[in-house]
This record gives sequence, structure tokens and C-alpha cells, in this order.
Amino acid sequence: MPNNVVLSTLVLLLVINLIGFLYSYLIIKTDFFKQFKLQNRPHRIKDFYKRAPLICMNISILMLITGLGLYYFSDYIIKDFNSVWILIFEVIVVLIIDDIYFYLWHRLMHENKFLYKKIHKVHHRSITPFPSEYLYVHPVEWMVGMIGPFIGIVLLGGVSAYSFWMILIIRNIHELDIHSGLKSSYITRYFPFSGTNEHHDMHHAYLNGNYASAFSFWDRIFKTVIKGDRKFHKL
Repeated sequence: MPNNVVLSTLVLLLVINLIGFLYSYLIIKTDFFKQFKLQNRPHRIKDFYKRAPLICMNISILMLITGLGLYYFSDYIIKDFNSVWILIFEVIVVLIIDDIYFYLWHRLMHENKFLYKKIHKVHHRSITPFPSEYLYVHPVEWMVGMIGPFIGIVLLGGVSAYSFWMILIIRNIHELDIHSGLKSSYITRYFPFSGTNEHHDMHHAYLNGNYASAFSFWDRIFKTVIKGDRKFHKL
């Protein structure tokens, strides 16, 4: 069972990120997506090629750490599947815990000058992001960020493999989406408390505020919403 979980998880991660690269390339190189863009600033193909090595390195490290973690600790974090309702409960709990952790870590990286200059500034070389740039980050940033979902999993005493895969899919696809630089889909825009593409794109454009990712209510609770967030305008 552990070997099946490890292999399936690695294949899933690889497929999602290959889709992310293809999606990024199409956004940059075709005219189809221009009508959906949030900013007037252009995506540049040279940035795609320039940033690909770091993105690929981070994907490789992500797969290595995830694979080894599952192989050696699956007995502690993966448990038997019981029902769809428990799966839904596990996914929601882990995503909420992960997101509040991400909010606090993300905000700290902006408000601490050392962390911003040495770590988080790499990610913010992208003012107009494309999807795969969710992993255009200093390796320390996302490795510390990965602690979030595992806090939730440990607090629950483990989750089923199906819950783990669902968390992985939602987490990664959402990151690809909010870094696309495109208007939110109707599903995302009207899903309760969802962190929209507009919300995160404003963060890349202005830096100070909108630190939340999956659930934008953290910024409302902690009063870090960028003014004008609800009515995004062309920059």
C-alpha cells in the first residue's frame, strides 16, 4: 500500500505541474487569454524560460521530499478510507489549518525585512505572474510552507490516501489558478470565502496586503485587505 500511495502521489504531482507549464506557455504565447487578463503589463516568454530552471528544481525537490515522507511516515499520516463524508471533513479541516498557517508565514515574510530580502523577494520578481510561478520561490519558502498541511494531517491523526490526493489537487491547482494573471472563473468567484485570482494578483501588483491564499477571509479578519480589492482594476 505505501508504495502505491507514493507512486500515485508522485505521478499526480508531475501531471499537475506539467499541465501548469503548458497552461503558462499558452497564456504567454497565444492571444486567446488576453481578453481575460487582469493587468495591462505583458507576460514575457523570456521570463518563462528564465524562471523555468528554478521552478523545475523546486518541483523536483517537492517530489523527492513528498515521496520520501510518504514512504517512511505513511503509517502515521495515511489511514484507511471510511466514507465520503469523512473525506470531505478531512479535506476541509486540513485546508483551513494549512491556509491560516500560510497566511501567517506569508505575512511574516513581507513584514520581516530580512525574510523578504533574502527569501520572499525571489517570488516577487514576478509582478504579472503566470501559473507555474507559484513555485518560482526560494526553496526555503515553500519547504517551510509545506508544514501547514501536515500540521492539519497530524492533528487529525492521519487522513486517507484519497483525502491526501484531494488536498494535493486542490492546493496545487488553486496555486496555478491564482498565479495565472487571469480573471477568476465563475466557480472560484462565487465559491464562499474563496481567495480569487483578483485577490492574489493585487498582492503581486502592490505587495503590501492580501496575504491569504485559499480563503480570503483571513485578510478581512486581520485587516490586511488591499484597498480596491473587491473591484479590481487594470493596472
